[in-house]
Amino acid sequence: MKVVIVDHSHEDCSTELKLLQDAGFVTEVVQAHLEEDVITACKDADAAIAEYGMFTKKVFDALPQLKIVSNYAMGVDNIDVEAAKSAGVAIANCPDYCFDEVAEHGMSLIAALLRNIVGYAFDVKNQIWDWSKAPKLKRINGLTLGLIGCGQIPRRVARMAQGFGMTVIAYDPFLPADIATAAGIELVSMDDLGARADAILSHVPLSKGTKEMVNKSVFDTFKKQPVFVNTSRGLTVDEHELYLALCAGRISRAALDVIDDEAPDFREEIFKAPNVFFTPHAAFYSETALDEANRTAANNVVNYLKGNLDKVRFIYNPNS
Repeated sequence: MKVVIVDHSHEDCSTELKLLQDAGFVTEVVQAHLEEDVITACKDADAAIAEYGMFTKKVFDALPQLKIVSNYAMGVDNIDVEAAKSAGVAIANCPDYCFDEVAEHGMSLIAALLRNIVGYAFDVKNQIWDWSKAPKLKRINGLTLGLIGCGQIPRRVARMAQGFGMTVIAYDPFLPADIATAAGIELVSMDDLGARADAILSHVPLSKGTKEMVNKSVFDTFKKQPVFVNTSRGLTVDEHELYLALCAGRISRAALDVIDDEAPDFREEIFKAPNVFFTPHAAFYSETALDEANRTAANNVVNYLKGNLDKVRFIYNPNS
């Protein structure tokens, strides 16, 4: 059987290759993102491991030999899961490999905004030694953090924020109240969150229902000129309306780990917005997390093709 690593953003695939080859599979590593390139790369593959490579209905229709696509990431927005179901192709992911890293990154961005860390650092680089150039800062202890989405990662952020002395509120219509209560989080409406929050973390998975869910109607609820952080997927936030909210001062400062197009054109308006800084979709990264993702993605394939289905981290299992 043949396994193709369709695309990868890390330099070294030796961990995955060893696991696959030790299991007796023929392997190939390419960098294919677009439909036609993925089809060409996987024309004789039984399994694919992907990060951003597109697996659409067209791709599945062209690859009748394909049995499983295993994503390096938690998200599978590069895969048409319904088309995979129709084709009988299993979909697997790495659902929990970087929970701690993304939470740590999110809280770091929140604290950096609230304490003007980046602004001070740039000033000193430019030989300006003047604390008073900062925006008006407030003591973090006693501020309110609003979470848009309250899954495993935001709940980790909540614990960290509570350690700073913050009150944590959240909008998540799918989270059971008892889980929120156990985490010390008050569930509120979006309007209430916008009215009360001094800092807002948006962290929701990307789906048809969440695309641009953080939009003008949400930004219009912001009453305290909060700082705003997005660590999930760029397309969950209406980027143009975020730009306008920053320009209008409805959001005082923002930090984005994700944007709409992650092959960015730095001439885009979001890069011209005031009081915003970026990290390059790096929240997931630590050497520990990367190793876990590589091993999980490869082991999902090995276990599926060997019939050890109870060990596969399924998004969709055609055998169930």
